[in-house]
Amino acid sequence: MRNMHIACGLLAAALTICASGPVAAQAYNSFTLGAGFTPDPQSGNGETGGATQASRFGPQCSGVIDTTPDHTIRVTSPLDLRLSVESTTDSTLVVVGPAGVFCDDDSAGELDAQVDARLTPGDYAVYVGHIEQPGRYTLTLTEGSGVASTGGGGQYANFQLGAGFTPDPQIGTGDTGGGVEASRYGAHCTGMIDSTPDHRLTITSTVTLRLAVTSTTDSSLVVTGPGKVLCDDDGAGALDAAVVDTFRPGEYEIYVGHLGQSGTYRLEISETN
Repeated sequence: MRNMHIACGLLAAALTICASGPVAAQAYNSFTLGAGFTPDPQSGNGETGGATQASRFGPQCSGVIDTTPDHTIRVTSPLDLRLSVESTTDSTLVVVGPAGVFCDDDSAGELDAQVDARLTPGDYAVYVGHIEQPGRYTLTLTEGSGVASTGGGGQYANFQLGAGFTPDPQIGTGDTGGGVEASRYGAHCTGMIDSTPDHRLTITSTVTLRLAVTSTTDSSLVVTGPGKVLCDDDGAGALDAAVVDTFRPGEYEIYVGHLGQSGTYRLEISETN
């Protein structure tokens, strides 16, 4: 579908009539955004889908997408961003970059996709897919409706936290479990987990955290990092898992598993004494 697209910048040497307008939607537009970006919102448009399965980025990602990104976003400063799709079909959305992989199907309503993501600086790829039939879409990017304003987080969100972080708590969601025994990290670890982390946690200054799971199943929790393996089954009560520990600066991995049936979960990370 990209073969017929000619970027406006490539025509600039021969033509001086590039499409303009600070908030006009541009086909397969790329964006450079940081906290407080203007104009807000910004938008792009195009055709959904492509020749590859979105599940190549993880089982939580649905639909078919293109082999190359529909849009790229260069994030220049930490940013809470809402990406919303309005389309003529059942759309899906995949965002891939330094903060992790964010995927959605119907959160925007009317079979359209929406992602609220806390994005750290770097380059992100955005894919707009579909479940069955292809269609046209408009992608809208806006600040202020994302994870920071509600204290919430996207599916499989990653976190960068230090003492006194805000908002508190931080939230991540996803599906429990996977194809790996949690006991690979020690006999005290139970349940089935994914082969890759559900969340990554970057600690910037020493902080004591409580990580608690609320789920639709009997959840388990594994947290690994520098000199640390924390595991729990029922510490949050009602068959859900929780751990409390002091975290020193470094990179940590979080796995949310299950005993028995798989389910969906909400992970809440809060600072505690």
